[in-house]
Amino acid sequence: MPYRDEAPPPLLYRWLLRIAGSLAPRGVRKEWRERWNSRLVNLCILVDRGEVAGRDRAELMQLCRDALCNAFWLRFNRAGLHRWTLGPQFVLAMGAVGTALLGLISHGFQATQAVVSAAIYWYVEPLEPFKTHRMAYDPRGDMVVGHMVPIFLALAIGATLVLIGRLSLGRYGWRYWLYLIAKIVFVMVFVPLLWIEGSRWLWNLLTPEVLRVWVAGLGATMAFLGGFGMASIWIFDDQRRRCPECLRRLARPVTMGSRASTFDPITTEFLCDDGHGALSLAESEVGDGDRWVSLDASWRGF
Repeated sequence: MPYRDEAPPPLLYRWLLRIAGSLAPRGVRKEWRERWNSRLVNLCILVDRGEVAGRDRAELMQLCRDALCNAFWLRFNRAGLHRWTLGPQFVLAMGAVGTALLGLISHGFQATQAVVSAAIYWYVEPLEPFKTHRMAYDPRGDMVVGHMVPIFLALAIGATLVLIGRLSLGRYGWRYWLYLIAKIVFVMVFVPLLWIEGSRWLWNLLTPEVLRVWVAGLGATMAFLGGFGMASIWIFDDQRRRCPECLRRLARPVTMGSRASTFDPITTEFLCDDGHGALSLAESEVGDGDRWVSLDASWRGF
């Protein structure tokens, strides 16, 4: 893969640098491209001289990866990225990305579409009974019932875990409740979709009928029930640890008390990084529950 000093670098790597340069801030983009294009040209010259023989493609790709990382951190500094991950936008964005990826991998939720179609036609066009007055066997009923029963059972498990888990919601505000509703809707939609599409993929992947029944059938259903319960707990546990004003995750936890003490139960105190308030979170059944204390504007600068 020889290069001459006057020949431009390969088109692929020039375009990779151009794409990476689009991430750099507009004010430094021209200088950034000149610097990294110069590095690409110099690396090609070294390749032409044989100083990186046998590793030329790897070195060129490494240069492009380094350029992409450099441009990314020029655009998004680490402190700003960390702050964004603590906010509600990060959770909603990850939910949208996860749903989109699942839709792409499953080719438009084909398994879910098949279940919905079977439910519609099972209700609208049931099979006629035999002349012997016995009900006709309809395999669509097995498909619908086999999916609906675990979903309703998962909803019941999630509601029970929420009721017994001391997941109190003592802070109010329309943004606070809207964010909670958005997470509930996402979990109620995404987790069943993941189970239906994943179990169908396992069913098609496994050939032995026994493995299909135990892994893609019973195993996937049990994993779905457990995952739905854990997701239900996460919804309210995440909500408890957020500021009701900015909805960011509270930071700087300090744990006090003892689990064995009745008069000094264990509690964890969190503080909003923006100075909106402090949360005292009860970690045991003995405590008085969560307590939110709003702070005045003088705390905003700390």
